[in-house]
Amino acid sequence: MALNVVLLNPLLFCLEIFIIFIGNGACVEVTVPNDPVMQQIGSAMEVPCHYKTSVDKNFMLEWRFAPGSTSPDLGKQILYFTNNVLYKPGSQSERLSLLHDPPTLGDASIRLENVRASDAGTYICEVNNPPDFYGTSSGLIHFIVLIPPSTPVCKGTTSVAVGSDASLTCSSSEGVPAPVYSWTHLDSKITLPLSNMVQNEQTGSLLLTNVSLEFSGTYQCVASNEYGHQSCELSLHVTGIAGAGAIAGAVIGVLLALLLFGAIVIYAIHHRKQKMNKKPQSEYSMNEIREDATAPGISESSLQRRDSKSERLLESVPSRPGSASTTKSQLNHFLV
Repeated sequence: MALNVVLLNPLLFCLEIFIIFIGNGACVEVTVPNDPVMQQIGSAMEVPCHYKTSVDKNFMLEWRFAPGSTSPDLGKQILYFTNNVLYKPGSQSERLSLLHDPPTLGDASIRLENVRASDAGTYICEVNNPPDFYGTSSGLIHFIVLIPPSTPVCKGTTSVAVGSDASLTCSSSEGVPAPVYSWTHLDSKITLPLSNMVQNEQTGSLLLTNVSLEFSGTYQCVASNEYGHQSCELSLHVTGIAGAGAIAGAVIGVLLALLLFGAIVIYAIHHRKQKMNKKPQSEYSMNEIREDATAPGISESSLQRRDSKSERLLESVPSRPGSASTTKSQLNHFLV
């Protein structure tokens, strides 16, 4: 037990010496806001930075700036204070100043006049006071420049046929926060159906579906945020003539109908010719007797011989009255 006390006392003594000669006041604490700093373009802004340390001749203050989304590690020096001398090497030097000069009373805040869009980014405040090497010696401040919308550009369909669709767009190149877009029809005396108007407030697009003649006129787009608004206009002309696609479809439909009708006519004519050129075939029943039919067993040659004999006999018979019966009986005998 006594040995432990003997060993412990030297350790406590060394710790007390360290606190007295090294630890006392050997700490730097830099405080900056956690939330982003926001200021409207064209106005002056203040970037707060406070610190705690025992300022002496080795005190140094440095401000760096990383524009936009650049990493803070790549920030470039814009202000430097040491040995009671202030340096401002950055492009913002003419607009940049210290709120308290010299910044030796715990306040290292800066002020920037006539804020521009290019001033947005990350500002790094760093305090060094050797031999104070402990604590938090730097802080990051995110700065947002608030910008009203720039004048938007309106683009899209300017002429369309009845029953077709029209697409309009609206966009501003600047605006923080991002502007919202709203379209209105200036010339209409009647309210256009909302079901035929689809607009996106974030992208600035406007889609008009199945348009009628009432959709003709001037359309206005307004881009706005909390700090201002701007507008642009675009004229839309709706015609009663069907679009090229509809005309082409109708023409193709008519041509197809004509081709089909022509094919039917050609087929009908061809079928009729085939029917007319086909030889008729007469069909007779077993009991039907034709006037010009030859009796069974009698050939055509025998019939011809009988006809010639009949003609010669008639020529030889004199034409006397009373002989008709004789001639007839002779003829019948001959024929038999």
